[in-house]
Amino acid sequence: MLDIFGKNQGCGFDTGCQFKTTLDNSNLGPKARELNFKCLVDSFHGHAHRRLCQLSHLTTYQRGLGLEDLGVCERAFSRSNPNGGVTRHMSVFHRKQAIVQYFQYTDNMDTYHNLSKSIYTMTCLMPCRSPPLATLLLNKYNQALRILEDSPAILARIMVDMDIPNVEVFEHWLDEEREYLQGLKTEPVVETLHMEYYQKLVNYHASM
Repeated sequence: MLDIFGKNQGCGFDTGCQFKTTLDNSNLGPKARELNFKCLVDSFHGHAHRRLCQLSHLTTYQRGLGLEDLGVCERAFSRSNPNGGVTRHMSVFHRKQAIVQYFQYTDNMDTYHNLSKSIYTMTCLMPCRSPPLATLLLNKYNQALRILEDSPAILARIMVDMDIPNVEVFEHWLDEEREYLQGLKTEPVVETLHMEYYQKLVNYHASM
């Protein structure tokens, strides 16, 4: 991937933060750093990671990533879940055979069809004559157009309401949060006292 796609790549993994450490310590580490390769965590798993990890690896904060949430595998697995009830009592061979046949059918009759239909619709610029089939590329294309058209005005209005002078403030906030979390070695004393007091109340009521 580094040789073929070059600089400024980003790839999502369930544990992209841990994979980054593995990659940095491997023989590919120097080349990955030179080409600014980013190990990210997809949106589906990212919100279960620590906040400090999210600031560095969550798709939400990656400039240039656009609408991509890196959750293609999760959506594929979700659609294939009904196979579980059908294949659970099969032999190992027939279970594998059924799963392979499902994905082959999905690729040939569903995914490829939707992909080609989306390209046809966008190329011919005839949305009124396109079939009522919801297709991935067309939906993302239309969604991107709506965001590009509506978001600047919405963001500007919110920034005025919240007295935010410019968009650079958002980057500054993220840097401040990252600095705070990196310096947070122990729980704040106030929070610790609150939790200790609450636990004593729980113990007191339990002993009554």
